[in-house]
Amino acid sequence: MNRYLRAGASASLIFAGAACSDFLAGDKLDSDPNRATSAQASQLFTAMQVNSYYVLSGHAARVLSMWTQQMAGTDRQYIGYDQYSVTENLFGEFTAAYTGGGLPDIRSIQASARAAGNRTMLGIAKVWEAMNMGFLASNYGAVPYSEAADPAKFPTPKLDDQAAVYAALQTLLDGAIADLAAGSASSVGNLDLSFGGDPAAWTRVARTLKARFYMHTAETSSAAYALALAQAQQGIASKAGNLTEYHSSASGEENIWWQFIARDRDSYIRPGKFLVDLMKSRNDPRISSYFALNDQGVYGGAAPGEGLDPDKHSNLSDTRLVQDFAQPLVTWEETQGIIAEAAYRTGNEALARTAMNALRTDAGLPALTALTGAALLRQALEEKYIAIFQSPEVMADYKRTCFPNITPANSASAAGIPARFTYPVAERTANPNIPLPGSQPRRNANDPANATSADGTACRGQK
Repeated sequence: MNRYLRAGASASLIFAGAACSDFLAGDKLDSDPNRATSAQASQLFTAMQVNSYYVLSGHAARVLSMWTQQMAGTDRQYIGYDQYSVTENLFGEFTAAYTGGGLPDIRSIQASARAAGNRTMLGIAKVWEAMNMGFLASNYGAVPYSEAADPAKFPTPKLDDQAAVYAALQTLLDGAIADLAAGSASSVGNLDLSFGGDPAAWTRVARTLKARFYMHTAETSSAAYALALAQAQQGIASKAGNLTEYHSSASGEENIWWQFIARDRDSYIRPGKFLVDLMKSRNDPRISSYFALNDQGVYGGAAPGEGLDPDKHSNLSDTRLVQDFAQPLVTWEETQGIIAEAAYRTGNEALARTAMNALRTDAGLPALTALTGAALLRQALEEKYIAIFQSPEVMADYKRTCFPNITPANSASAAGIPARFTYPVAERTANPNIPLPGSQPRRNANDPANATSADGTACRGQK
Protein backbone atom coordinates (compact mmCIF):
# COMPACT_ATOMS: atom_id res chain seq x y z
CA MET A 1 0.00 0.00 0.00
CA ASN A 2 1.35 3.42 -0.90
CA ARG A 3 2.46 4.98 2.36
CA TYR A 4 1.43 8.42 1.20
CA LEU A 5 -2.18 7.25 1.28
CA ARG A 6 -2.21 6.52 4.98
CA ALA A 7 -3.32 9.44 7.08
CA GLY A 8 -4.46 7.81 10.30
CA ALA A 9 -4.10 9.67 13.57
CA SER A 10 -2.72 8.28 16.79
CA ALA A 11 -1.13 10.11 19.68
CA SER A 12 0.72 6.97 20.81
CA LEU A 13 3.28 6.43 18.10
CA ILE A 14 5.90 3.75 17.50
CA PHE A 15 8.32 4.29 14.64
CA ALA A 16 10.97 1.82 13.57
CA GLY A 17 14.11 2.42 11.54
CA ALA A 18 16.20 -0.44 10.28
CA ALA A 19 18.25 -0.63 13.46
CA CYS A 20 16.27 1.00 16.21
CA SER A 21 12.90 2.19 17.34
CA ASP A 22 11.98 5.42 19.10
CA PHE A 23 8.83 5.44 21.19
CA LEU A 24 6.95 8.39 22.63
CA ALA A 25 3.73 8.05 24.54
CA GLY A 26 2.44 8.90 27.98
CA ASP A 27 -0.15 10.80 29.94
CA LYS A 28 0.58 14.22 28.52
CA LEU A 29 1.60 13.00 25.09
CA ASP A 30 -1.41 10.69 24.82
CA SER A 31 -4.14 13.03 26.03
CA ASP A 32 -5.46 16.39 24.95
CA PRO A 33 -4.73 18.73 27.86
CA ASN A 34 -7.49 21.28 27.41
CA ARG A 35 -9.39 23.72 25.28
CA ALA A 36 -10.23 22.02 22.03
CA THR A 37 -11.28 24.42 19.31
CA SER A 38 -12.54 21.55 17.20
CA ALA A 39 -12.61 17.84 17.94
CA GLN A 40 -10.53 16.88 14.92
CA ALA A 41 -7.80 19.45 15.48
CA SER A 42 -7.49 18.72 19.20
CA GLN A 43 -7.29 14.99 18.60
CA LEU A 44 -4.47 15.38 16.09
CA PHE A 45 -2.49 18.27 17.58
CA THR A 46 -0.63 16.27 20.23
CA ALA A 47 0.11 13.41 17.85
CA MET A 48 1.52 15.87 15.34
CA GLN A 49 3.95 17.30 17.90
CA VAL A 50 5.06 13.86 19.10
CA ASN A 51 5.61 12.61 15.57
CA SER A 52 7.69 15.71 14.81
CA TYR A 53 9.95 14.97 17.78
CA TYR A 54 10.76 11.62 16.19
CA VAL A 55 11.34 13.07 12.71
CA LEU A 56 13.60 15.86 14.01
CA SER A 57 15.42 14.15 16.92
CA GLY A 58 15.28 10.42 16.29
CA HIS A 59 17.50 7.96 14.49
CA ALA A 60 18.36 10.29 11.59
CA ALA A 61 19.54 13.01 14.00
CA ARG A 62 21.81 10.52 15.72
CA VAL A 63 23.35 9.48 12.41
CA LEU A 64 23.90 13.11 11.40
CA SER A 65 25.61 13.76 14.74
CA MET A 66 28.02 10.91 13.92
CA TRP A 67 28.71 12.11 10.40
CA THR A 68 29.63 15.55 11.78
CA GLN A 69 31.73 13.85 14.49
CA GLN A 70 29.87 15.29 17.44
CA MET A 71 29.07 11.68 18.32
CA ALA A 72 30.57 8.33 17.29
CA GLY A 73 29.21 4.84 16.68
CA THR A 74 30.73 2.44 19.17
CA ASP A 75 28.86 -0.86 18.79
CA ARG A 76 27.15 -3.09 16.24
CA GLN A 77 25.51 -1.43 13.25
CA TYR A 78 26.24 2.04 14.61
CA ILE A 79 29.92 1.47 13.91
CA GLY A 80 28.92 0.92 10.29
CA TYR A 81 26.61 3.94 10.17
CA ASP A 82 29.44 6.06 11.54
CA GLN A 83 31.57 4.96 8.58
CA TYR A 84 28.81 5.62 6.03
CA SER A 85 27.54 2.06 5.65
CA VAL A 86 23.94 3.01 4.94
CA THR A 87 21.13 1.44 2.97
CA GLU A 88 17.66 2.31 1.71
CA ASN A 89 16.21 0.86 4.90
CA LEU A 90 18.14 3.05 7.33
CA PHE A 91 15.61 5.74 8.25
CA GLY A 92 11.94 5.73 9.17
CA GLU A 93 11.70 9.51 9.42
CA PHE A 94 10.89 10.01 5.75
CA THR A 95 7.83 7.80 6.01
CA ALA A 96 6.83 9.23 9.40
CA ALA A 97 6.73 12.71 7.91
CA TYR A 98 4.01 11.62 5.47
CA THR A 99 1.87 9.26 7.58
CA GLY A 100 -0.11 9.45 10.85
CA GLY A 101 1.05 12.48 12.83
CA GLY A 102 2.85 13.78 9.72
CA LEU A 103 1.85 15.95 6.79
CA PRO A 104 -1.68 14.52 6.28
CA ASP A 105 -2.58 15.17 9.91
CA ILE A 106 -0.90 18.59 9.89
CA ARG A 107 -3.02 19.53 6.89
CA SER A 108 -6.15 18.21 8.68
CA ILE A 109 -5.32 20.38 11.70
CA GLN A 110 -4.92 23.37 9.43
CA ALA A 111 -8.25 22.71 7.71
CA SER A 112 -10.08 22.40 11.02
CA ALA A 113 -8.41 25.46 12.46
CA ARG A 114 -9.16 27.46 9.32
CA ALA A 115 -12.81 26.44 9.41
CA ALA A 116 -13.05 27.39 13.10
CA GLY A 117 -11.27 30.71 12.59
CA ASN A 118 -8.47 29.64 14.94
CA ARG A 119 -5.60 31.56 13.38
CA THR A 120 -3.16 30.69 16.19
CA MET A 121 -3.59 26.96 15.77
CA LEU A 122 -3.38 27.39 12.01
CA GLY A 123 -0.13 29.34 12.28
CA ILE A 124 1.47 26.90 14.71
CA ALA A 125 0.57 23.94 12.49
CA LYS A 126 2.17 25.70 9.53
CA VAL A 127 5.39 26.19 11.51
CA TRP A 128 5.50 22.47 12.37
CA GLU A 129 4.91 21.65 8.70
CA ALA A 130 7.85 23.85 7.74
CA MET A 131 10.14 22.21 10.30
CA ASN A 132 9.31 18.71 9.11
CA MET A 133 9.45 19.40 5.39
CA GLY A 134 12.58 21.53 5.76
CA PHE A 135 14.29 18.62 7.49
CA LEU A 136 13.39 16.33 4.59
CA ALA A 137 14.48 18.84 1.96
CA SER A 138 17.80 19.38 3.71
CA ASN A 139 18.61 15.69 4.00
CA TYR A 140 16.95 14.14 0.93
CA GLY A 141 16.85 17.04 -1.55
CA ALA A 142 13.89 16.56 -3.87
CA VAL A 143 10.85 15.32 -1.91
CA PRO A 144 7.09 15.02 -2.45
CA TYR A 145 5.48 18.26 -1.35
CA SER A 146 3.21 20.09 -3.82
CA GLU A 147 1.35 16.83 -4.54
CA ALA A 148 1.77 15.22 -1.11
CA ALA A 149 -1.07 14.52 1.35
CA ASP A 150 -3.71 14.48 -1.40
CA PRO A 151 -3.94 10.76 -2.27
CA ALA A 152 -7.23 10.99 -4.12
CA LYS A 153 -5.74 13.42 -6.62
CA PHE A 154 -2.08 12.39 -6.46
CA PRO A 155 -1.68 8.73 -5.45
CA THR A 156 1.99 8.79 -6.50
CA PRO A 157 3.18 12.34 -5.80
CA LYS A 158 6.01 13.81 -7.80
CA LEU A 159 9.29 14.93 -6.26
CA ASP A 160 9.65 18.71 -6.02
CA ASP A 161 13.25 19.83 -6.30
CA GLN A 162 14.96 21.10 -3.20
CA ALA A 163 14.92 24.78 -4.19
CA ALA A 164 11.19 24.67 -4.94
CA VAL A 165 10.47 23.12 -1.53
CA TYR A 166 12.45 25.81 0.25
CA ALA A 167 10.65 28.54 -1.71
CA ALA A 168 7.30 27.01 -0.78
CA LEU A 169 8.31 26.84 2.87
CA GLN A 170 9.20 30.53 2.87
CA THR A 171 5.68 31.29 1.62
CA LEU A 172 4.20 28.91 4.18
CA LEU A 173 6.06 30.62 7.02
CA ASP A 174 4.95 34.05 5.80
CA GLY A 175 1.40 32.75 6.06
CA ALA A 176 2.09 31.38 9.54
CA ILE A 177 3.38 34.75 10.69
CA ALA A 178 0.27 36.47 9.36
CA ASP A 179 -1.96 33.92 11.07
CA LEU A 180 -0.15 34.26 14.37
CA ALA A 181 -0.48 38.04 14.24
CA ALA A 182 -4.26 37.61 14.08
CA GLY A 183 -4.59 34.93 16.77
CA SER A 184 -4.50 34.63 20.56
CA ALA A 185 -2.87 32.17 22.97
CA SER A 186 -6.17 31.24 24.57
CA SER A 187 -7.38 29.62 21.36
CA VAL A 188 -4.81 26.82 21.67
CA GLY A 189 -3.70 26.75 25.30
CA ASN A 190 -1.97 23.68 26.65
CA LEU A 191 -2.54 21.68 23.51
CA ASP A 192 0.68 23.41 22.47
CA LEU A 193 3.29 21.52 24.50
CA SER A 194 5.99 24.13 23.85
CA PHE A 195 4.60 27.64 24.36
CA GLY A 196 1.01 27.24 25.49
CA GLY A 197 -0.16 28.76 22.23
CA ASP A 198 1.81 32.02 22.59
CA PRO A 199 1.66 33.67 19.14
CA ALA A 200 4.65 35.94 19.80
CA ALA A 201 6.92 33.01 20.71
CA TRP A 202 5.85 31.08 17.63
CA THR A 203 6.36 34.12 15.41
CA ARG A 204 9.99 34.34 16.52
CA VAL A 205 10.44 30.64 15.84
CA ALA A 206 9.00 31.15 12.37
CA ARG A 207 11.46 33.99 11.71
CA THR A 208 14.41 31.85 12.78
CA LEU A 209 13.18 29.04 10.55
CA LYS A 210 12.98 31.43 7.61
CA ALA A 211 16.57 32.42 8.33
CA ARG A 212 17.57 28.73 8.60
CA PHE A 213 16.10 27.89 5.22
CA TYR A 214 17.67 30.91 3.54
CA MET A 215 21.02 29.70 4.87
CA HIS A 216 20.32 26.30 3.32
CA THR A 217 20.17 27.96 -0.09
CA ALA A 218 23.14 30.29 0.34
CA GLU A 219 25.55 28.29 -1.80
CA THR A 220 23.36 28.79 -4.84
CA SER A 221 21.64 32.13 -4.08
CA SER A 222 23.64 35.33 -3.74
CA ALA A 223 20.77 37.06 -1.91
CA ALA A 224 20.31 34.36 0.72
CA TYR A 225 22.66 35.72 3.38
CA ALA A 226 21.03 39.15 3.48
CA LEU A 227 17.60 37.57 3.61
CA ALA A 228 18.69 35.23 6.40
CA LEU A 229 20.16 38.09 8.40
CA ALA A 230 16.97 40.15 8.18
CA GLN A 231 14.87 37.24 9.42
CA ALA A 232 17.27 36.13 12.16
CA GLN A 233 17.30 39.62 13.62
CA GLN A 234 13.56 39.19 14.15
CA GLY A 235 13.95 35.61 15.35
CA ILE A 236 14.34 34.02 18.77
CA ALA A 237 15.66 36.79 20.99
CA SER A 238 16.60 34.87 24.15
CA LYS A 239 17.04 31.33 25.41
CA ALA A 240 13.64 31.63 27.07
CA GLY A 241 12.19 31.60 23.56
CA ASN A 242 13.86 28.35 22.50
CA LEU A 243 11.56 25.79 20.91
CA THR A 244 12.19 22.50 22.70
CA GLU A 245 10.47 19.16 22.87
CA TYR A 246 8.23 18.20 25.77
CA HIS A 247 9.54 15.25 27.75
CA SER A 248 9.03 13.97 31.29
CA SER A 249 9.98 11.05 33.52
CA ALA A 250 6.60 9.44 32.87
CA SER A 251 6.84 6.13 31.05
CA GLY A 252 6.83 6.73 27.30
CA GLU A 253 7.35 10.49 27.54
CA GLU A 254 11.12 10.35 28.06
CA ASN A 255 13.55 12.18 25.82
CA ILE A 256 14.43 10.15 22.73
CA TRP A 257 18.20 10.17 23.32
CA TRP A 258 17.64 8.83 26.85
CA GLN A 259 15.38 6.11 25.51
CA PHE A 260 17.94 5.03 22.93
CA ILE A 261 21.09 5.15 25.08
CA ALA A 262 20.11 4.73 28.72
CA ARG A 263 17.14 2.45 28.30
CA ASP A 264 17.74 0.41 25.14
CA ARG A 265 21.23 0.44 23.56
CA ASP A 266 23.79 1.80 25.97
CA SER A 267 26.83 0.62 23.99
CA TYR A 268 25.88 1.92 20.53
CA ILE A 269 26.88 5.60 20.54
CA ARG A 270 29.19 7.90 22.47
CA PRO A 271 30.47 11.49 22.25
CA GLY A 272 32.84 12.01 19.36
CA LYS A 273 36.55 12.48 19.89
CA PHE A 274 36.65 15.52 17.59
CA LEU A 275 34.11 17.51 19.60
CA VAL A 276 35.35 16.40 23.01
CA ASP A 277 38.94 17.28 22.14
CA LEU A 278 37.85 20.63 20.70
CA MET A 279 35.97 21.57 23.85
CA LYS A 280 38.86 20.44 26.05
CA SER A 281 41.30 22.55 24.02
CA ARG A 282 39.08 25.60 24.56
CA ASN A 283 38.50 24.92 28.26
CA ASP A 284 34.85 25.15 27.32
CA PRO A 285 32.70 25.32 30.47
CA ARG A 286 29.85 23.51 28.73
CA ILE A 287 31.75 20.24 28.58
CA SER A 288 30.31 19.08 31.91
CA SER A 289 26.76 19.83 30.77
CA TYR A 290 27.30 17.94 27.51
CA PHE A 291 29.38 14.95 28.65
CA ALA A 292 30.02 12.74 31.66
CA LEU A 293 33.45 11.73 32.90
CA ASN A 294 34.75 8.38 31.65
CA ASP A 295 35.82 5.57 33.99
CA GLN A 296 39.23 7.23 34.37
CA GLY A 297 37.61 10.44 35.63
CA VAL A 298 38.32 12.57 32.55
CA TYR A 299 36.48 13.54 29.40
CA GLY A 300 37.17 11.38 26.39
CA GLY A 301 35.58 10.90 22.98
CA ALA A 302 35.39 7.98 20.62
CA ALA A 303 37.02 8.10 17.22
CA PRO A 304 34.72 7.24 14.31
CA GLY A 305 33.94 3.54 14.29
CA GLU A 306 35.93 2.84 17.43
CA GLY A 307 34.51 0.11 19.65
CA LEU A 308 33.22 1.13 23.06
CA ASP A 309 35.82 1.54 25.80
CA PRO A 310 34.36 2.99 29.04
CA ASP A 311 37.88 3.71 30.30
CA LYS A 312 38.33 6.09 27.36
CA HIS A 313 34.88 7.19 26.30
CA SER A 314 32.54 9.58 28.04
CA ASN A 315 28.79 9.31 27.77
CA LEU A 316 26.29 12.13 27.55
CA SER A 317 26.00 14.08 30.80
CA ASP A 318 23.40 13.81 33.52
CA THR A 319 22.02 17.05 32.07
CA ARG A 320 21.44 15.69 28.58
CA LEU A 321 20.95 12.01 29.30
CA VAL A 322 17.93 12.31 31.57
CA GLN A 323 14.35 11.42 30.95
CA ASP A 324 12.93 14.94 31.00
CA PHE A 325 15.62 16.78 29.03
CA ALA A 326 13.86 19.17 26.65
CA GLN A 327 15.69 18.49 23.40
CA PRO A 328 16.23 21.79 21.52
CA LEU A 329 14.71 22.16 18.04
CA VAL A 330 14.97 25.86 17.09
CA THR A 331 16.98 28.09 19.40
CA TRP A 332 18.50 31.42 20.29
CA GLU A 333 21.90 29.77 19.86
CA GLU A 334 21.12 28.86 16.27
CA THR A 335 19.74 32.35 15.67
CA GLN A 336 22.93 33.99 16.93
CA GLY A 337 25.02 31.64 14.81
CA ILE A 338 23.02 32.61 11.73
CA ILE A 339 23.39 36.30 12.51
CA ALA A 340 27.15 35.92 12.98
CA GLU A 341 27.75 34.15 9.68
CA ALA A 342 25.21 36.08 7.62
CA ALA A 343 26.47 39.41 8.93
CA TYR A 344 30.04 38.45 8.05
CA ARG A 345 29.03 37.32 4.57
CA THR A 346 27.24 40.62 3.95
CA GLY A 347 30.17 42.76 5.12
CA ASN A 348 29.07 43.64 8.67
CA GLU A 349 31.96 42.34 10.76
CA ALA A 350 30.94 44.36 13.83
CA LEU A 351 27.57 42.64 13.99
CA ALA A 352 29.22 39.27 13.28
CA ARG A 353 31.56 39.77 16.25
CA THR A 354 28.68 40.81 18.49
CA ALA A 355 26.66 37.70 17.69
CA MET A 356 29.69 35.41 17.91
CA ASN A 357 30.61 36.88 21.30
CA ALA A 358 27.03 36.56 22.50
CA LEU A 359 27.44 32.80 22.10
CA ARG A 360 30.80 32.84 23.86
CA THR A 361 29.74 34.92 26.84
CA ASP A 362 26.57 32.89 27.25
CA ALA A 363 28.80 29.81 27.48
CA GLY A 364 31.05 31.44 30.07
CA LEU A 365 33.91 32.17 27.67
CA PRO A 366 35.62 35.55 27.22
CA ALA A 367 34.69 37.77 24.30
CA LEU A 368 37.10 37.95 21.35
CA THR A 369 36.98 41.58 20.29
CA ALA A 370 39.89 41.79 17.87
CA LEU A 371 38.96 39.07 15.38
CA THR A 372 38.45 40.09 11.79
CA GLY A 373 38.41 38.58 8.33
CA ALA A 374 38.55 34.82 7.82
CA ALA A 375 39.50 34.25 11.46
CA LEU A 376 36.22 35.85 12.52
CA LEU A 377 34.20 33.62 10.21
CA ARG A 378 36.02 30.53 11.40
CA GLN A 379 35.41 31.41 15.04
CA ALA A 380 31.76 32.17 14.43
CA LEU A 381 31.26 28.78 12.78
CA GLU A 382 33.10 27.03 15.61
CA GLU A 383 30.91 28.70 18.23
CA LYS A 384 27.76 27.59 16.44
CA TYR A 385 29.06 24.04 15.90
CA ILE A 386 29.44 23.64 19.64
CA ALA A 387 26.41 25.66 20.74
CA ILE A 388 23.86 23.66 18.72
CA PHE A 389 25.19 20.26 19.81
CA GLN A 390 22.96 17.37 18.62
CA SER A 391 21.05 19.53 16.14
CA PRO A 392 20.70 18.30 12.53
CA GLU A 393 21.60 21.87 11.55
CA VAL A 394 25.23 21.00 12.27
CA MET A 395 25.18 18.90 9.10
CA ALA A 396 23.44 21.65 7.12
CA ASP A 397 26.19 24.05 8.16
CA TYR A 398 28.90 21.53 7.31
CA LYS A 399 27.50 20.98 3.82
CA ARG A 400 27.54 24.74 3.22
CA THR A 401 30.95 25.57 4.69
CA CYS A 402 32.99 22.36 5.06
CA PHE A 403 33.53 23.49 8.64
CA PRO A 404 34.78 22.02 10.81
CA ASN A 405 37.10 20.47 8.26
CA ILE A 406 36.79 16.97 9.67
CA THR A 407 38.60 13.98 8.20
CA PRO A 408 36.13 11.42 6.83
CA ALA A 409 35.59 8.44 9.07
CA ASN A 410 35.94 6.08 6.13
CA SER A 411 38.89 7.07 3.96
CA ALA A 412 37.87 4.44 1.42
CA SER A 413 34.57 6.21 0.71
CA ALA A 414 34.85 7.68 -2.77
CA ALA A 415 32.04 10.11 -2.02
CA GLY A 416 33.53 11.43 1.23
CA ILE A 417 31.12 12.31 4.03
CA PRO A 418 27.55 11.60 2.88
CA ALA A 419 25.68 14.72 1.86
CA ARG A 420 22.18 13.27 1.67
CA PHE A 421 20.06 10.30 2.67
CA THR A 422 18.83 7.61 0.29
CA TYR A 423 15.06 7.35 -0.07
CA PRO A 424 13.49 4.41 1.83
CA VAL A 425 12.97 1.29 -0.23
CA ALA A 426 9.31 1.02 0.81
CA GLU A 427 8.63 4.47 -0.60
CA ARG A 428 10.52 3.72 -3.80
CA THR A 429 8.54 0.56 -4.43
CA ALA A 430 5.24 2.36 -3.71
CA ASN A 431 5.96 5.53 -5.70
CA PRO A 432 7.51 5.22 -9.18
CA ASN A 433 8.64 8.85 -9.02
CA ILE A 434 11.35 7.91 -6.52
CA PRO A 435 14.48 6.86 -8.45
CA LEU A 436 16.61 3.80 -7.94
CA PRO A 437 19.57 4.29 -5.57
CA GLY A 438 22.03 4.35 -8.47
CA SER A 439 20.09 7.16 -10.11
CA GLN A 440 19.97 9.34 -7.03
CA PRO A 441 22.49 12.18 -6.73
CA ARG A 442 25.40 11.98 -4.32
CA ARG A 443 24.75 15.60 -3.34
CA ASN A 444 21.71 17.84 -3.54
CA ALA A 445 21.62 20.74 -5.97
CA ASN A 446 21.65 23.32 -3.18
CA ASP A 447 24.70 21.70 -1.59
CA PRO A 448 27.57 21.69 -4.13
CA ALA A 449 30.84 20.33 -2.80
CA ASN A 450 33.25 22.85 -1.33
CA ALA A 451 36.83 22.64 -2.59
CA THR A 452 37.97 24.78 0.34
CA SER A 453 36.84 24.81 3.95
CA ALA A 454 35.86 28.04 5.67
CA ASP A 455 39.12 27.66 7.59
CA GLY A 456 41.02 28.23 4.32
CA THR A 457 42.37 24.70 3.89
CA ALA A 458 41.41 22.11 1.29
CA CYS A 459 38.11 20.48 2.18
CA ARG A 460 38.78 16.87 3.16
CA GLY A 461 35.29 15.45 3.31
CA GLN A 462 33.26 16.78 0.37
CA LYS A 463 33.53 15.33 -3.13
